[in-house]
Amino acid sequence: MFARPDCDFVAFDLETTGLAAESDRVVELGAVRFDRAGVEGGRFETLVNPGRPMSPSAQAVHGISDTHLADAPPIGEILPAFLDFLGPPDSTMLLAHNAWFDAGFLGRELARDGLEPPGHAVIDTLPLARQRLPRLSNHRLDTLATFFGLGLDSCHRALADSLRVKGLWLALGGPAEPVERLTGYPILDVRRKVSGPLGWDEIGEAIVRGWRVRMQYQGGTRGAGEREVTPKGFSQRGGVAYLVALCHLDHFEKSFRLDRVKQYEVLRSFGQTMTRRGDADCPTDPEPRGSRG
Repeated sequence: MFARPDCDFVAFDLETTGLAAESDRVVELGAVRFDRAGVEGGRFETLVNPGRPMSPSAQAVHGISDTHLADAPPIGEILPAFLDFLGPPDSTMLLAHNAWFDAGFLGRELARDGLEPPGHAVIDTLPLARQRLPRLSNHRLDTLATFFGLGLDSCHRALADSLRVKGLWLALGGPAEPVERLTGYPILDVRRKVSGPLGWDEIGEAIVRGWRVRMQYQGGTRGAGEREVTPKGFSQRGGVAYLVALCHLDHFEKSFRLDRVKQYEVLRSFGQTMTRRGDADCPTDPEPRGSRG
């Protein structure tokens, strides 16, 4: 999934009719290609006719109305050109702020048109910003753009926000960050039973098969220590990836931050397989499922 070290980057952003990828649609697509030094190699920008009315709440954010979209092409006419712009997965790393959102919407739109998702990693600049700037009041793209002086013109439009993601990635030193310390998501494949962050496929298999997982967890109300859990699924909130699991220590479901899982072993019916992780510390407590907004 991860591109080679000398890859190009494509920062991209989607504007939509709402927040639910299952029912809402993309109305604008923007992207910018650049190399590790920040030199641009091209831009992509287009409005998209979603085939449904724009919600007033979404229009209030990005300012795109039904009138703007009346003569725009449908997504099916745009996706082939966009995929061509992205280039091969082994030579292009995708970037987005709150990448789970964009990866989900893009995957849904590809599925509606019978297209398979490409194999790119979509790296999330939001957790990287949290790690680099823990004392910032919040890590919204607007706030980060102001902090780094990335410009605020035409905010909440797809190309403008893509350019700000590019600037943010470079300002945070993203190209020099080891890939194993980055949070990334695959473009959603609706055919898969479990879709989680990149690098957690063995836990995904445990979710499907009902296997237990023993993990070393750093943080939470009980402090650092061993937890044995039955994974139920992955979730994402505010740019943070979680494992939702039945905790056999407390006997109820909790959400465990994946960046606090230091190593784990999947307890298979025929033995054990160890997978080690080494991620950035970011203190937070696991909480019962549903306790976070």
